[in-house]
Amino acid sequence: MAAASRPTDSDVRQPVLAGDIRQTPWEFQFFQCVRWLQRIETGRGQIGKFYPPSREVLRFHANPSTAFPPSQIHGIEWPEEGAIALTVNFMGLFGPMGVLPLYYSQYIMARLRTKDGGFAAFLDMFNHRMISLFYAAWEKYRFYVSYERGERDRLSQYLMDLIGLGTKGLQRRQDVRDDSLLFYSGLLSLLPRSALALEQILSDYFDVPIEVEQFVGAWYPLEPNSICRFQRGDSYAEQLGVGVVVGDEVWDPQSGIRVRVGPLTLRQYLDFLPNGTAYKPLKAITRFFSNGELSFEAQLVLRREEVPSCELGMLGEAGPRLGWVTWAKNVPMQRDPDETVFKI
Repeated sequence: MAAASRPTDSDVRQPVLAGDIRQTPWEFQFFQCVRWLQRIETGRGQIGKFYPPSREVLRFHANPSTAFPPSQIHGIEWPEEGAIALTVNFMGLFGPMGVLPLYYSQYIMARLRTKDGGFAAFLDMFNHRMISLFYAAWEKYRFYVSYERGERDRLSQYLMDLIGLGTKGLQRRQDVRDDSLLFYSGLLSLLPRSALALEQILSDYFDVPIEVEQFVGAWYPLEPNSICRFQRGDSYAEQLGVGVVVGDEVWDPQSGIRVRVGPLTLRQYLDFLPNGTAYKPLKAITRFFSNGELSFEAQLVLRREEVPSCELGMLGEAGPRLGWVTWAKNVPMQRDPDETVFKI
């Protein structure tokens, strides 16, 4: 089944990446470095927002040197506590790309040689905010940056609006993640919705062959007041030629839809059974796609070579269960069994 969660870094990759940034920060581009640092240091505030600088992930400094900058990042200081200090070459009030006259950079360098960093620290207050806003402007139109941090970005909200989940009261109510439905917003936003679109969504989500069969007939129970009882005589249900129906059910030849799933391996087949892990997502997607207006049933097709032998007393998922996992198999099957049909 397709992955339904946001991208995350493994427990191995995060320390490796952090070590690379510590040792050779100049090999990273500025936006790439800041983006990864914000993903690693999740317990602090994002830069360019309205957090106090002491709570932000990074503290930006400008490199006071007047030498030609070989890279965007000059260096990094990673304290055990507090914000990470990142010194850049490409932007600032002073330094190789500074907007102030060259004299200020020379003056700051002279003060630093005497271990007096007061003036540089004062100007770095403005450098920090200026560089933070520069990064925030870059991130604003790249929705995936905030999305990968687990935040709700504007584009995701727009897609939620398109598929009918724009309000918070409608979100997080399905047996599939809302983010999974956003991936299919192009198909879900089209009206009227087609059987081909449902096939594409289900086959991609579950990564198995799916075929949607339309106009499948089914019996539907009548409401109690629509059943012919010959009691009062004034009901339309008791008037011959008007509403009399023999029995308490009626046959509807066109309102049902059958979702044919497979051929499947035995493991996949067990997942799609009503007690399997794929049943609820299948039910949720079909109900959401039809707005609950149509009746669905699933037909599971098992590969003939995967059919298990029926052995009484066998325990476990592959044990015999009448109507689900029970086949009288004494010779190799000539076709893929597809007798398992149930409502979803």
